[in-house]
Amino acid sequence: MKRYLLLFVVLATPIFGFSQKEKKEKKDPYTSTELWEPVPIRRALAHDKIDKIQKLVDQFDGKLDGQIILKGDSLGSILLQESILKKVDQIEIVLENLPLDHFAKLKHLEDLEKCIRDINFDLQNNKIDPQLYSDIVFNYYNLFRRAQEAEPITGLIDSNFSRSFDVIKFLFKDSTEAIATIYKHLVKNNPDEMFKRFREFSQMPAAEDLFAYYAPKKPGLILTYATSTSTERGVVRRCKDPLVKKIVEIADKANTPLKAIVYLDDLFAGTMSIAQINQITSTPESYYKSLVKQRMKSNTLTKKLLDRESKLLALEYVRTMNELHDSPDPIRFKCIETLSPDEMYFLMVLCSDEIYTSTFVGTFNRMLLKMAPTQGDAFLQQINMDKFRTFIRMCAGYNKLDEFLATVNEANRNVLMAKFVNHIDQNTETDLEDAVDVADSFGSINDPVLLAYLRGQVLENYERTYQADNRRGLAIYFLLHTLCTTVLYPNESTEELQSQLKIPPITYVPNSRLTNAEGNIIEQVFFYGDEDGKMSFASFQNIFNSEEWKIEKNDKWIVLQSIKGRPITIYANLPLAEPLDEEAQKALGAYMEKNNIEPSIIVHRGHSYHLPTTMSHISAGNKIVILGSCGGYHNLSTILQQSEDAHIISSKQTGSMHVNDPLLKDIQQLLLNGKDINWIDLWANLNLKMNNPKLQDLFNDYIPPHKNMGALFLKAFKIQMAETGT
Repeated sequence: MKRYLLLFVVLATPIFGFSQKEKKEKKDPYTSTELWEPVPIRRALAHDKIDKIQKLVDQFDGKLDGQIILKGDSLGSILLQESILKKVDQIEIVLENLPLDHFAKLKHLEDLEKCIRDINFDLQNNKIDPQLYSDIVFNYYNLFRRAQEAEPITGLIDSNFSRSFDVIKFLFKDSTEAIATIYKHLVKNNPDEMFKRFREFSQMPAAEDLFAYYAPKKPGLILTYATSTSTERGVVRRCKDPLVKKIVEIADKANTPLKAIVYLDDLFAGTMSIAQINQITSTPESYYKSLVKQRMKSNTLTKKLLDRESKLLALEYVRTMNELHDSPDPIRFKCIETLSPDEMYFLMVLCSDEIYTSTFVGTFNRMLLKMAPTQGDAFLQQINMDKFRTFIRMCAGYNKLDEFLATVNEANRNVLMAKFVNHIDQNTETDLEDAVDVADSFGSINDPVLLAYLRGQVLENYERTYQADNRRGLAIYFLLHTLCTTVLYPNESTEELQSQLKIPPITYVPNSRLTNAEGNIIEQVFFYGDEDGKMSFASFQNIFNSEEWKIEKNDKWIVLQSIKGRPITIYANLPLAEPLDEEAQKALGAYMEKNNIEPSIIVHRGHSYHLPTTMSHISAGNKIVILGSCGGYHNLSTILQQSEDAHIISSKQTGSMHVNDPLLKDIQQLLLNGKDINWIDLWANLNLKMNNPKLQDLFNDYIPPHKNMGALFLKAFKIQMAETGT
């Protein structure tokens, strides 16, 4: 309300007389535009507080002129002007004209001020939502009027709900029904936000609505709550939603609820009982076999849980075979003798980031024997083409693609490979993962005729996505076409590839890029406390001679410093017995962070199941990342999210010290001499050192940065999306 309200307190003016005249004529207090009586001084301060808010809003655009101008938002300007400057004034007049006592009027004025008091903070911090404030003011007025006329307010909330009711819910502190109605609508409109605010309304029906919403989306979460002792447990158990009740039944009756939840679709449909599931989950083998069968069904509720459990069980088989890599085949592969070909298939594709080359080859060979006489394409159809792109990529990487395609009728081979590259863009949840599988396979396929065919298919998909104006799909197929062309015609310069992909240099890393402000190159190596880690650590130390390096050691890590050539410092944790190895890594990390020491080179030395721990330490300052094992989209994606320009050396299996040590030694020598890291030259020199078939096989598993098609695709894709604003 404008400042003229205070003049009524001091002056006996004609306005007072006019107000009295209006009162005598019994005009409607809700339509009158003038005060009927002066505002007493004891309420003037309440009006002043509202006036101050209005004034600041009015002045936000630099002028105190009764107008609000928001740059680039004419509609928002009108909404704020009509609500904050005009409607608020009207509410103040209505409130003063109503036959209420002083304390009631004062309370309503304080409520009105509280409703709009945050507007100037939001304006100053560019958080303003004009529609929200318009709704706040108008809903306050409607609620205020209904309250005066003793009309129910829940109907207004139901029929006119907006986020504004969340702001003004303090007005309903005496109405449990109204508050419950507001929370019910908030949960319905924005469940994810309300999940974070669960404690506010945990005793209300809206809490049950929230868990009913999450039950089909996150059944594992509901199961966790059902078996916990937290507040959420009570809400879950009083919820009447049928699916929530079924999850509670699993929690109470299943021998292993975390396994039984995978069968929620069948339990909910009544096609399986908990007794049957308890029998299935009683042994790892019967459980794994059942999980593979579940993958053939459309598990809409538990797909992610099924993926998780399938991989966990598959890893048990794969790790057993990996650990027995020096044992005769009858011993090494005994654990999979009773598995069917589809069960062997899922061992390979679910553990692509951890399976050894020899484990893959042995499992693949046994799968083919059991698969016969079924054709390869028919076999993939039987398992719903589940992860078939990963399988094709692995076959190409382990030189088994020709052997698998030989199980397919010649007329159908191109049909299968066309499916490999076609319509990747049609599933946005998996399109990048699938595209990385395709990109990686290009670097491993040696058949130029097949590559040319795939390139043609990629081009057709590029044209399809262009016609459909599908920018994301267009970017995917442009990049795949570029990468495939590079593999098919390797004589084209890498500079041309780099230019087409619009990515930083891929064939070399300048020495200066690895050097910090003090002129030092910092490296960090991660070791683990198993037997492999201890052997790797001992071998690693042997590559640093005392003429060029000095070593300092404490109870958790060692520090190697160059004493000749360019300054280099290498930090490596000791391979202490688990879990002390990770504690040593954390202690070293804390020391380096405290002293502002950031490595430009990161090295992972250990099995791939340790890789997530190493990757959790990767940061934007890491320019070279050397992994004994990388394995697929998820690891590459994680690394590039944390260090988008990193040059990644990865392996198709866990790295070997027979390759790691010469690789690291050659890199250190280049750095000591102040030279850039040229991957093409480095790889050629390393290749000469792998002078026997066994070493050559190990070395062939390693992928240098300029040949890491998956990493190149992900880097380029991010740039493409940023340029198009997609």
